Amino acid sequence: MPRASNSHPKRTTKSAGNAAENRALMEANSQLEGQINELRTQLQAAQTQATATAATAAPTTPTIVPRPTGEHGRNWNLLRELEKYDVSRREYNHMLAEVRDSAKMARLDRTLVYRAQDPIKVAQVFGAMRSKFPILKRFRSDWATAEMLKQCLKNWRSKAKALGDVPESSGSDSNTVNNNTQANNGRVWSPEI
Repeated sequence: MPRASNSHPKRTTKSAGNAAENRALMEANSQLEGQINELRTQLQAAQTQATATAATAAPTTPTIVPRPTGEHGRNWNLLRELEKYDVSRREYNHMLAEVRDSAKMARLDRTLVYRAQDPIKVAQVFGAMRSKFPILKRFRSDWATAEMLKQCLKNWRSKAKALGDVPESSGSDSNTVNNNTQANNGRVWSPEI
């Protein structure tokens, strides 16, 4: 029996069916790829928005800054420590002036060292400084303000000693201070107000 053509009738319908099925699968695939690309775009937009929101949002709980180990002036410098938390030299100098003014307003005893001061008056200075400079709230137990206050009291005592208004020994005896005032012709040293 001779063959009329090389193609088989069943194969032609089958390959025509496969071609239609392939076209349908390719259309479905392209639709799915379009959906995937759209979802990727949405995901990237959401990630960008989340990153921007996280960058602009302030932390709800600021980190508490512990006091550095060692001695102030010998092992570490207060200005350098504050600069780590974005306090400029100008702001630091403003803080020193405010500590001095707050100590005057609290009427701290200029003849006593920091440890001998009335704790209630020292707490008033700490509160005033925290309200004027919110960044100082981050420092555990107000150590930064305490160091500024110690520096202020030390400077006051040094100036008073130079004038002879404070005894060289302890400086906490009020009778000695009164005697020094009489010896200096009634002149009492007090910082400029």
